[in-house]
Amino acid sequence: MPHLSPLLLPSPVGHQYYTTFYVLAVLLNQALLLWVGHRRGYPLRSWLLLTTGVTLAFIVGTKLIAVPGPDWAALWQPGQWPAGTARSVLGGAIGAALAGLALRRWLGYGWHALDAFCLPTAAAYAVQCVGCLLTGCCFGHVAAWGVTYAPDTLPYLVQVQRGLIPATAAHSLPVLPTQALAGLLVLGVGGLLWALRRRPWPGGSWRLLQVALLLLGRFLLEFGRDPAGEQVGAGLLSVGGLALKQVQWVLLPLLLLFGWGWWRRTRATAPAAEVVPANQSLRILLGVAAMLALTALLGPAAFTLPEVLVLKAGLTVVLLAEALALLRRRAEAGPHRLSLPLGLASVVLLFTNQAPAPTDSAAVRRYLTLGVGGTGGAYDQQHIESGCSGSSSRTAYYHRYRVAGGTVEYTVQNPRRAFRALGVGVWRGAEDIGIRQLAPNGPFATGNPDYVLHRRLWDINPYIEYRYPDGGNWSLGFRAGLHLGQLGYADQALRREASGGRPRPMQVLPEASLWTGVRRLAYLQADFGTGPLALGNYVYRLGVGSGLGATDGGHLLAGFALASHYPRPVMGFVSGQLRLGRTGLLLEPSAATDFGRHYQLSGQLRYALPLAGRR
Repeated sequence: MPHLSPLLLPSPVGHQYYTTFYVLAVLLNQALLLWVGHRRGYPLRSWLLLTTGVTLAFIVGTKLIAVPGPDWAALWQPGQWPAGTARSVLGGAIGAALAGLALRRWLGYGWHALDAFCLPTAAAYAVQCVGCLLTGCCFGHVAAWGVTYAPDTLPYLVQVQRGLIPATAAHSLPVLPTQALAGLLVLGVGGLLWALRRRPWPGGSWRLLQVALLLLGRFLLEFGRDPAGEQVGAGLLSVGGLALKQVQWVLLPLLLLFGWGWWRRTRATAPAAEVVPANQSLRILLGVAAMLALTALLGPAAFTLPEVLVLKAGLTVVLLAEALALLRRRAEAGPHRLSLPLGLASVVLLFTNQAPAPTDSAAVRRYLTLGVGGTGGAYDQQHIESGCSGSSSRTAYYHRYRVAGGTVEYTVQNPRRAFRALGVGVWRGAEDIGIRQLAPNGPFATGNPDYVLHRRLWDINPYIEYRYPDGGNWSLGFRAGLHLGQLGYADQALRREASGGRPRPMQVLPEASLWTGVRRLAYLQADFGTGPLALGNYVYRLGVGSGLGATDGGHLLAGFALASHYPRPVMGFVSGQLRLGRTGLLLEPSAATDFGRHYQLSGQLRYALPLAGRR
């Protein structure tokens, strides 16, 4: 037989193989889960909350199971987390299973929802195994053929410590690639489930079968894994003369439990059609609040930056989707109903901040700032038309609109120059218009309008910002830009469109914002048509703001807003910006309302990506 040479893997020193593939695995898992949920017709809001909750439990579980016994006392101190980066997928699997069972029931999903995790989990775990293989964790015993590792890797250092190789060796001895075998195991089990997908299965039996087969495979793989590569249960334990690793003794009863559960469910439960649950807004928001409380209790040290970004993105999208859903149900959801999702959205990112903002105020910083968000609102109009005979007609117009989009911005923080940002926003959405003829002297009817017209909204919004001096005490800031598109359909535009018989031409409207004062203490601001606030119902604002003592750019602004509405155009508004430590994330919520039928709600989540050239 031909001799197979060991495979020398590239050195992980100076590289982040584990972290890179870990992030890829988490993102792939979330993307596949969303795709599977879409294919099954699951409602986005509750399904995204369920998948984010399972991901959170998996992350926490991988770390909790690897915490040494003496360090568990630190977990009872809020915000404290033991030092160390050890992880074990076994703890993650336990945490994910418990969270899946709890959230499934809480959100009204059947057992079939657990089966939806099977194939995404298999693909994600296979990707993570590549990172483990390249890094050298979870390695196998020395073998005649396998993979070899470069100096300063865990297998190399362990073999030096055991005297198997000198400290000057070019590489380690060959070890079994147990990480690759684990990846092949999950892909094989996933392939088996895919091949059997046409068979009628009782809900949950797919997941039970997958877990049982993976437990069996992991039990067998442990015979080839080096104890030095184990994070949990590496010691040998002899029971009745049979010596196994501690982790294997744990795997055995779990294997029997899940195997029995699969056998019993497939024998005792008849396959039934899946029932897709409805969204339950209150339960969704309570679930988000519970996850926020958990992340606050664990503290920022419990999560890495990629984990924080994944969790923040999931929870923020849930809240924005919940707010938009309430906007669509305008008859049921007034502005007061939106306070809970918007309030939670304003703190969803605060509980997992990573580090304080940089304090070097003299440095020049450049960023590419990417943003996503949307706006929505409603307003009424009245049109009266009189004839020469003295008769008149009175028409009511009821408007509701929603848009979504994003911005790309080049941002500079330079205390010696006034230029601040150059960017462009792209927005797209729709406006629904109801029309009703009113009695000339009757009340303005608002009940159950029939939205008979539907118009598409879109906008391209280039803008530029200046601030002078940047970082000084008394400062002056200015923003100017243009809006090009179809920004909204007021009553006059609709009547001209109807009389002309053709769509109206593209609109070109200005935007501007001017503020002055001591930004961190108090400042005065006037603006009109800034960003997405120009769409649907063009807004003019005058307000007083404060950075509340912060010097990192965050602020709170409140005052009066003017926009078209019958009977009065005046609203109160509050808006702000939260700069979230050194994560590069910014949350920008805004709300204006007359606490009646006139309101406009907006929110953006932006990420500032540092660019080279800082000096």
